[in-house]
Order: sequence, then structure tokens, then C-alpha cells
Amino acid sequence: MPVKSVLVNLYLPTSHSLKNKRNIIQSIIKKLKNRYNASVSEINGLDKWQYAGVGISVISNDPIIIDKTYSEIITFIETNYTDVQVMGVQDYE
Repeated sequence: MPVKSVLVNLYLPTSHSLKNKRNIIQSIIKKLKNRYNASVSEINGLDKWQYAGVGISVISNDPIIIDKTYSEIITFIETNYTDVQVMGVQDYE
């Protein structure tokens, strides 16, 4: 069964405090979990107020669906959170 995990590095240039950053990140995490049924958690940059590393895992019978889901997730973040920049995505297959 194919499983894919990625680390999405996010930059929040307008964030001015940890509280502000956590509100944004928690909103992203909640929406990704509900919309894509993915396992999502902030795993890096917990003490930095303009950076977040968000780990995302998806499992499916079809690797094509997994890749499509990741593309949709990145697009969702970029289009719905204009104050967040995706700096990079690291695969952990």
C-alpha cells in the first residue's frame, strides 16, 4: 500500500508573533485534515514566528491519487492563504 509523507516549509512574512503564526497554521492544518483526509501536523519551527514546517502524510491504494492529492494540497495553501509562502516541499517516501 503506497504511503507518502512530505515536509512543507512555509514562510509567514506578515506574522508578528507566535500566537499569530499558530492561528494561521492551525487553520491550515484543520482545513487540510477535513478537506483531504490527510494526517497533518506542525513538526518544525515551533518556536519561530515566521517559519513553520508542516508534515503531511497520505495513504491510498493508488500512487497517482497520492500525487494528485499533494498537488491539490500545495495549490490549496497557495491560493487560500495569500499571507503564506510555500518555500519548499521535501518528500519522505
